[in-house]
Amino acid sequence: MAHSVLQRTGFIPVVRVHNAYHRAPTGLGEDDEIALATEAVARLRAVGYHVDCDEDFDTKYRPVRDLPLGASVTHLAERIRQATTTEEVAAALTELTASHDGILAAIREVIVATAEFHDSLGATTAPCTARRLRYLADEYLHIVQTDLAHTRNAIADRHAPHPSRSTCTQVVPPLNGNGRPSAPAHRLRARCRHLPRPLPGCAADPLIPPKETMHDHVDKERLVSFADVLAGELPDTWASAYHSFEHKDDLAELTDRIWDLDLVAESLAQHPLQHAAVLTRKDGAQLAILDRHDERDGFLIAAVAPRSLSAEAYRGIAEPNGIALSDDPFLGAELVTGDLLARYDAALAQARYNAAATVHPSHPDRVVLTWQSDGSLAAVNVGDTASAVLTRNGFVHDEQTGIYRLMGIDTFEQARAVREVGRQLTAQGIDVALQHPSGRIAPTVTPSAAPPTPVTVRSTAARSR
Repeated sequence: MAHSVLQRTGFIPVVRVHNAYHRAPTGLGEDDEIALATEAVARLRAVGYHVDCDEDFDTKYRPVRDLPLGASVTHLAERIRQATTTEEVAAALTELTASHDGILAAIREVIVATAEFHDSLGATTAPCTARRLRYLADEYLHIVQTDLAHTRNAIADRHAPHPSRSTCTQVVPPLNGNGRPSAPAHRLRARCRHLPRPLPGCAADPLIPPKETMHDHVDKERLVSFADVLAGELPDTWASAYHSFEHKDDLAELTDRIWDLDLVAESLAQHPLQHAAVLTRKDGAQLAILDRHDERDGFLIAAVAPRSLSAEAYRGIAEPNGIALSDDPFLGAELVTGDLLARYDAALAQARYNAAATVHPSHPDRVVLTWQSDGSLAAVNVGDTASAVLTRNGFVHDEQTGIYRLMGIDTFEQARAVREVGRQLTAQGIDVALQHPSGRIAPTVTPSAAPPTPVTVRSTAARSR
């Protein structure tokens, strides 16, 4: 209760890793701070707390404590705990879920009114706060109200007493000298036969709702909505795409390209991807948003390694390991921008620099295809004509480095593509040459290490990156 008293007095709660406390609002003058502390002392003592304080805050004043609005809502919980029939529980839940004058509808009005207040507040962060509040009202509060309304409607259709709370309507027989009922045992058992019992194969408590709830049907919408809002809050321009369970090949490729050896890698090892959202920036950088499988709501977000770079380009670069986010996309955008995105951009820049150092440059009349350590072929500094031919035959272009890369996973298909590239370029008067890399990769910003192994949950061998 002390926390509530301090908040109602005007103090601001602060939660740290190892402790929690309350502080006065910033910007108060000394007189205002003394008045605030004095009021807090008076309110705490009024409800029975012993408070040690400085002489400046000591007071004999005891304000009258009005019953808070939350107490009337808490009364509904007590009604449900004492309910003996489904009708009583449905009536209590109706107070919460009524469409126009229910408690949740009123809470939504409070949130929307606060958002409208911020719209015209004029502060730099006010528009962001207003959008965040409307998101909470339209998404999460809507989910709570929908689920509770579904529960209320289901229990209202049951018209049944609770099996372990049915009110006893029989007269309790007097005890005999041994402290036992004087009525015969078979008569006592007969009086209890009217109580409903679970049928064979049914749950012990028929009032327990099925484990599946409406949240199981909104997982996609929840992830898509979070990704869309997050994409709009990140710096630069990001596009959001959703990959459902039916897109198994896309999810398998995404799993291989997750650039992580920590939190996200551990999660994927235990929980293969069922769906995911991918954010893509104009320069090709990508972030993957995954479900979070722990006791907390929220998501995991991880960097995605570009497929246009060879495994050698990632050698010696520390993985920009992903992070966990709450289900608040606005707070998530701040965490991603200040943490993951900064590390991802630095690692990506180094990888692209490394990739360029291993590829021989081409010339207007000669395209040089350089073998990479992972079996892929790469070309750089090609003209428009050669660019069109390479792209048409399966080469992937990385716009930041200018490198065109052909994967070597299927060597037969790779050889066919190279023959076709040679035929088409020769017809355009452009020669083709195959070479092995001769340049050394520039020193990296971290100590040299073995290439990181991409996360995979498939039985095929993982490509090292």
